[in-house]
Amino acid sequence: MLRQCALILLAAVVPGGLCSRKQPAEARFWAWFRAHETALLEVVTAKEPICDELSAELQKVHPDLTFEFGPVESGRREFVLSAGGIRAAFPAVLALARAAPSLPRWTIIRFRPARPDSSTVNFGGLGLDARSVEFLAEPDGTGTGLTISVPGYKVTPNKTYEQCVYLLLDRMLGEYSVEMGVGFIKIIAPEGRPIGQWRPLTRVGDAVKTQPTQ
Repeated sequence: MLRQCALILLAAVVPGGLCSRKQPAEARFWAWFRAHETALLEVVTAKEPICDELSAELQKVHPDLTFEFGPVESGRREFVLSAGGIRAAFPAVLALARAAPSLPRWTIIRFRPARPDSSTVNFGGLGLDARSVEFLAEPDGTGTGLTISVPGYKVTPNKTYEQCVYLLLDRMLGEYSVEMGVGFIKIIAPEGRPIGQWRPLTRVGDAVKTQPTQ
């Protein structure tokens, strides 16, 4: 009898009683997202205050999570969940995507997708075009090692050429395949490169094919 009274008193003090459980971070994020989805649909520049709020909410789930928006087409918009290229945060992307509710006005995409139609990047004053960069692929453990030949390549203090190549790979393959499907990456100048089946970087998707797990 005393135990039953104690339980009744505890239920009165704690909202929801003993059955109350802390809501998972993923569920809290999607509740926030649904409450603000109209404002998110209207984002144009990604400099709107709602985008700062969105980043803060994502970082409550995992500090490395970030996002991208696609254009609004026929009243529907892409929402890309990204780990910022950090492999340790990949499980957080997958878990958050699995927890997504039905959102008729949104298409949820796990990881930055490949966008091979955009073949040029600029970084640190250097511009590279994937059509003029070539690669040689070879097995590297469970992944594919890439030797990449870049016209005019030279070592710079800020690794400008390397940064441009990584941006191109992200563009050609997408975030997940770069991290999970690519083994070593060796960047060289075209002069004196080894003999092999060199192909333009626009075709690197033929050599590296990895899809996110559920």
